[in-house]
Amino acid sequence: MTTTPPRPVVVGHDGTYASSGALRYALAEARRSDVPLRIVHAMPLQTSAFLDLPVLAEELDAERQQVEATVRSEVARLADDVEVQVVTCHGAPASVLLGAAEDARLLVIGREHRTGLRRLLGGATTEDVAAHAGAPLVVVPEGWRDDQVPRQRVVVALKAPAHSTELLGAAFRRAEQSGAALRVVHAWEPDDRVVGHRPDGWTPQVLLVERAVAAIDDLLGPWRRAFPGVVVHVEVHVADPRTDLLEESAAADLVVLLRGEAPVLGPHLGGVLRPVLHAADCPVLLVPATKAELPPLDLELEHAGTLLR
Repeated sequence: MTTTPPRPVVVGHDGTYASSGALRYALAEARRSDVPLRIVHAMPLQTSAFLDLPVLAEELDAERQQVEATVRSEVARLADDVEVQVVTCHGAPASVLLGAAEDARLLVIGREHRTGLRRLLGGATTEDVAAHAGAPLVVVPEGWRDDQVPRQRVVVALKAPAHSTELLGAAFRRAEQSGAALRVVHAWEPDDRVVGHRPDGWTPQVLLVERAVAAIDDLLGPWRRAFPGVVVHVEVHVADPRTDLLEESAAADLVVLLRGEAPVLGPHLGGVLRPVLHAADCPVLLVPATKAELPPLDLELEHAGTLLR
């Protein structure tokens, strides 16, 4: 009988300190899931119009061997109980990472810190990968360590009922695995054009919040029963979702977000995802929406892992 090899955790590593947190996070994920870790290093090739060959093949191979030796040495210091594969490829970082992660169960990258002209000319690797990754993606802040004191909180940003199966499935599983409480957050910013012209008898804002909380509680009912050990809190805020989520990240171990699908543009990052990916105080898990909404939750199948693994 042929067995399917386990899908690896894939992590991007650029050889800088900014990648150290991502590598630690990916090692912890691979160890927890008992799967291989694939470390990917992209080597952009700078060429000149006056050169037929940028460098000799021997020099390219020597550079590749040096990079792989450096990465393996760093991994050996952190863990020796995880199967590790190192992949080095010449090409644009986003393209190399996406190609190497086609079979990944999880893709992990460090937060990018290029700004201004450098980011404009060189592209935004974090955003390119986040917009197109087929697997769930975790963006890890620089300096993240696996030995820091956990905050015991997972935050999931719930925008609408659509695709809540993928989003809540990932959030509840993460909370259960880490023993953390789950904080379900929904925020919207009122339209000043409407608020400034309220007619008599306008529904009070507090009542709108109460109705939203009740609707979210109904949506969470099956998940609470499927994961009885997860403590769940619902927070509805009338506020700028970007500011609200960044504040929530300061007290969380992980923020879970959904990457939606635009009818014309396809996978994209909206006005909330982009700033949270770049500025959250904790790792951010981005869950890609499926092409079509999943069927209603079947509790027996769900906790066996049929829908969420």
